[in-house]
Amino acid sequence: MSANLPDDTLQRLNYFNGQRLAASDFRSEQGYHVGVRRLLNRSLYSAGIVKGLEVLKHPADKHKVIVQSGLAFDHLGREIALLADAEAQVMGAPSTTKGVVFGNLLAVSYRETRTQPVQDGCAVAAPCEPCSGDLAWGAPTRIAAGVVFEFLDSWPAADSGKIILAQIELSQTCTVERVLPGVRRYATPVKPQQVRTVSLEGEKDIDSANPKVLYFHVDGGYPSDVTLYLRARKFSSLYYTELGRHSHHLKFNTAPSGEASAHSHPIDLSAMVMAEDGEHRHEIWAGSDDGESGSIDFGDDDDPNSYMATGAGGERGGRGMMEVKPSGKHTHKVMAGTVPSKTGDAAALPAHTHLIDQDSDTTGVQPDARASGTALALGYVDEMHVFLDGQDVTPQLLQQLAAKPGQAANWGKLGNGSNAHAIAAPDGTGSIDLLKLGVEIGLGQHKLEFKLLKPNVGGCVQYNLYVS
Repeated sequence: MSANLPDDTLQRLNYFNGQRLAASDFRSEQGYHVGVRRLLNRSLYSAGIVKGLEVLKHPADKHKVIVQSGLAFDHLGREIALLADAEAQVMGAPSTTKGVVFGNLLAVSYRETRTQPVQDGCAVAAPCEPCSGDLAWGAPTRIAAGVVFEFLDSWPAADSGKIILAQIELSQTCTVERVLPGVRRYATPVKPQQVRTVSLEGEKDIDSANPKVLYFHVDGGYPSDVTLYLRARKFSSLYYTELGRHSHHLKFNTAPSGEASAHSHPIDLSAMVMAEDGEHRHEIWAGSDDGESGSIDFGDDDDPNSYMATGAGGERGGRGMMEVKPSGKHTHKVMAGTVPSKTGDAAALPAHTHLIDQDSDTTGVQPDARASGTALALGYVDEMHVFLDGQDVTPQLLQQLAAKPGQAANWGKLGNGSNAHAIAAPDGTGSIDLLKLGVEIGLGQHKLEFKLLKPNVGGCVQYNLYVS
């Protein structure tokens, strides 16, 4: 028997002294309070999840999931309350293509069970009257509200009383591959919620050490739409071309060094032999004689000019028909004692420093070169990753983009380091539904991160985020 009464029979017990009460009277009293509460539930809220009931992969059993405690309303306003975490055995169709799931919808519904039967010596032997609502003595003493989990291959009817909690992706061996919460529906006020609309746009130059972190807040109710658009653009050249020519002032002392006591350096050239000089002659030049007897006359008296007494290079000839004989090959040796045996004494040299106080030459950053080294300037993003609330949702995002008509070949990754990738096109990725990435976006703060995990790559990412 259902404890819910039709809306037109909301009756409660009218007590008076001496009144005889039966079990049906107390059920009527319960039915009134339960019925009014459920009437309020379905009048104020739509069927759906109120809180909790998140579905997680089982940490130990790959064929089960865990449903966390929570509350939901069905279409009759009945409270589907799960007071403690529960396990559910998965069943359904395995996915033939990774990321593509048909059916496998985990649903929860309301269930009542009668428990704790009482059987004692006061049992009445007469049977209860059929369809009277009276139970014979010895019946269960409690009606327990519980839940039923089941897997569906299609969306349930609105009046089925079934609330969808998640969609389960199964591997070929029927183990849980992923839990997809994008199918969840929440109980919302019949009067539309005033979800605060969020519209964010901007751009950020990123590399492996400098990701973009974007915070956004959901307020006023659960969003029905969270859409992201991404575009890749070239890393700003202002980082390389707009740094004016400049110099750096250097002023510092070198480390103390150079201490030396008084000293001299020995010199010993006695064994030094000069390089061999080849065989050669010497020319002789002489002036005119002065008329004295015994002299050799080379010209007129008092002639101021000098004349060669030998031929060129000391050969026989010249005015004197003279010749200088070759000396033969020979060397010269430094005679011992003709040079000092040591240098002069040098005074002691204390430890000292040297002051360097000067400006460097003016310079600037060369275009198309990175300031930190000789590598080429950063250009476009290469294999960018997107994180939502700390989870890497890049694979799900790429699957969503590749599923668009004619786009399967364009989205193996987010960017390839050039302007030839689809993300660098004017439209970029187009719309991305963040509610279908497997991460619940509920009330409160959320975080998007755009990261480059590869070193020495970077670029500009432009984004638009809409929450409504």
